[in-house]
Amino acid sequence: MNVDMLAFSGHKGLLGPQGTGGLYIRPGLEVNPLRYGGTGSLSESDLQPEFLPDRLESGTPNTPGIAGLLAGVRFVLMAGQENIRAKESELAQTLIDGLNNIPGVEVFGPTDTKNRTAVVSCNIIGMDSGEAAHVLDNEFGIASRAGLHCAPWAHRTIGTIETGTIRFSPGFFNTKEEILQTLDAVSAVVRRRR
Repeated sequence: MNVDMLAFSGHKGLLGPQGTGGLYIRPGLEVNPLRYGGTGSLSESDLQPEFLPDRLESGTPNTPGIAGLLAGVRFVLMAGQENIRAKESELAQTLIDGLNNIPGVEVFGPTDTKNRTAVVSCNIIGMDSGEAAHVLDNEFGIASRAGLHCAPWAHRTIGTIETGTIRFSPGFFNTKEEILQTLDAVSAVVRRRR
């Protein structure tokens, strides 16, 4: 890997808890700490230690989160990245194809899962994305996320900055039956709006 630094979130593809992640720093690259104090090593010093990871870690580490991230990484290694990707892609393709066949639904992004992750954004035309997600959750038990998804520039690009989108994220633990239930629920919501 020919990079100086690489930051990653632990709660996405690595299946760790929220609030976990890491930062790879190329050996020899000097990085100054943002915060000082509370490392548990060299506590008598006002400055951070010179050795890593203590130099960049202030305060008590998130030990339960780190243990959860380790469990997630172990699962990914056991199941295999390609197996996880294949299952998620298959579910996402079923979802994309199904949503594209529902009149009144607009799907955003490539239609082929070879060129995307298993994150599918759509809107029910004429319906607020938050309202749609609320109905899907409360009436059908379908989990989705509505809004701008911490990505306002992406929404400016696709023209949904005012409305946001409904986002589905099929994962390795989902089933095809759950995707079909989601499609039935979206169809029912669209039919009601006519």
